[in-house]
Amino acid sequence: EKIMPTPGRFEGQHFETVYPNKWQHIIWEIPDLYRDCVTGFSVNIMLAGAPAGASEHMSLYIDDMRIEKVEAENSRGFDLRKDAMAYCHSGYKPGARKQALVQHVPERTFSLHDAATGQTVYQGKASPLNQDKKQDKGFLVLDFSSFNTPGQYFLSIGDVQSKPFPIGNDAYLSTAWHTLNFFFSERCGFDQPGIHQECHQDVFAYHPDGRSMNIAGGWHDAADLTQGTGNTAESCIALLEMAGAVQGKDSIFYERLLEEARWGVNWILRTRFGDGYRPGGMNIWQGLIIGIWTKNIRGDKDDMQTEARNTPTDNLKAASSCALAAPHFEKKDPVFARWCRNSAIEDFQFAIDLLDTQRTEQNETELYALATVTAMRLYRLTQDVYYLDWATRLARTVMAGQQLEKRTDWKIPLRGFFYESSRKKRILAYYHQSQEHLMAEGLSMLLTDAPTHPDVPLWKASCEAYADYLRGISQLIEPYGILPSAVYEVDNTDYKNLYHEGEQVGLPSLEEYNAQVRNGIPLSKDFYLRRFPVAYQFRGFHAVVMGKAKAAFILARLFNDKALRDIATRQVEYILGYNPFAMSTVYGDGYDYPPLYGAYAGNVVGAVPVGIETFENEDEPYFPMQNNCTYKEIWTHTTARLLWCVAELFRQP
Repeated sequence: EKIMPTPGRFEGQHFETVYPNKWQHIIWEIPDLYRDCVTGFSVNIMLAGAPAGASEHMSLYIDDMRIEKVEAENSRGFDLRKDAMAYCHSGYKPGARKQALVQHVPERTFSLHDAATGQTVYQGKASPLNQDKKQDKGFLVLDFSSFNTPGQYFLSIGDVQSKPFPIGNDAYLSTAWHTLNFFFSERCGFDQPGIHQECHQDVFAYHPDGRSMNIAGGWHDAADLTQGTGNTAESCIALLEMAGAVQGKDSIFYERLLEEARWGVNWILRTRFGDGYRPGGMNIWQGLIIGIWTKNIRGDKDDMQTEARNTPTDNLKAASSCALAAPHFEKKDPVFARWCRNSAIEDFQFAIDLLDTQRTEQNETELYALATVTAMRLYRLTQDVYYLDWATRLARTVMAGQQLEKRTDWKIPLRGFFYESSRKKRILAYYHQSQEHLMAEGLSMLLTDAPTHPDVPLWKASCEAYADYLRGISQLIEPYGILPSAVYEVDNTDYKNLYHEGEQVGLPSLEEYNAQVRNGIPLSKDFYLRRFPVAYQFRGFHAVVMGKAKAAFILARLFNDKALRDIATRQVEYILGYNPFAMSTVYGDGYDYPPLYGAYAGNVVGAVPVGIETFENEDEPYFPMQNNCTYKEIWTHTTARLLWCVAELFRQP
């Protein structure tokens, strides 16, 4: 419909329309009176059902419209915008490296001020990032690592000033609470105040034998209301790891984390058919994209269903989350703890029985690493050597897929990275989801729990090699210190398992793949280290960054290595403000955060988007201001990974 406002004062005018159909495009045209200053605008609205209580009308209010002259924000590349400061909005832990970044600032002396009084508490000299004048882009590093007095502070250098941030044990606490809020807000099947009523009671999983069950519950996985075992289980693990990190230190936060984790674990337990089958799917999320608010009435036209599947990956993740949950509930609810324990044992066996049926040349290393971690969680839960024996066997396959020797034929002689399988046909790389922490996690658990095992030298050598890899690539993305994504080989890709959405979206071409590869850092004629993943439809790479961060945290803890811990922490800082756009990318956390694509629940405090993307075939950050999926879409996968990494920051005093 075209709705023409009456000429006159534009401010405060109210346009209203009724939606008789599911899809409706509404265009508001600004009358001639205002055409000199505004060319027009449109709003495209997708209507996909409505929760009970929602209005049948939609109103758009336009008020206080104005034209302003502003400094355009940067959206592409590594340079900071004018007068911007990149720093961690969530603060800095005591003893941690504490740095901020500015560009093209003539002053060299910076100050740290008490946020309450404005008093200067520390002064230092900013250091040029690159002493080579040919490469100098005017970046200055403000290092105040030696300052550890707890409090709220802000930085200044010349006319550039930060917003307040904490130093001390409260650093990252707001981020942790905010991400917890995200999970609560995304509960499915829950009467969520201010967001939606109890939902999706008419969504079902069907077993091949004809049995069915309602699968409302858990959390809405993303902006499209996806539901599935994989991301739900990973979210439970993140919440439980955070609970373990604050246990005995913050009882209020601990109990709230357990409450939310139980909501997800209960869904994992309730939606298993008891024979290995559970809600799954064929796409990369192993879940059902619900995509609408339904009426909760079984038998009408908006019912949705998914096929239950018996997949090792889903059962391993479910077993891992339940094994981690059981000890937290042993005293407060032994019945629930026993349910977790028994289900973890059964689901692990279901997975092991079918493990080789899912193994391919593309997933062997990751699959066996996941199985190793799960086996070790079962060993820690039961102390049954059966699981330790499985972990040691699985770990040998994982290590067979690693490059232990330095590639001396490369300009940067790297080692320690993993291949997709023991055949070493293609180097392991992630572009959307990431499980890169699993290899280091399983091997470090073995080293910690079985220090006298004959394979200890092999486990240690593997962990040391991967730590070398992280150190070797950590200085290659100046000035931000984020870890490059992966090494790619020209002409070596496989699109068979690439998931894409929409009939109009075709598979990428080999030429497009090679163009992206060659925009990376050259290692040899055919191998390139990409700063950001080779990607197509699903762009946005926070998961890839945090997968490596998690691995770095694990190895830093294993080897008591502060340098690795600083590398890992920098990846978290990148998400929270130490990035080219000088913004926290987490909605409601820190400063200058952008609106996110949360189509159904809206902008939820604590939501972590898919992440900063790249433009076409380039290999540099790109974060445009428009708000759409995939890069700005809210997602439990990335939110859970940020919570995982923040948990590591709370593990040590």
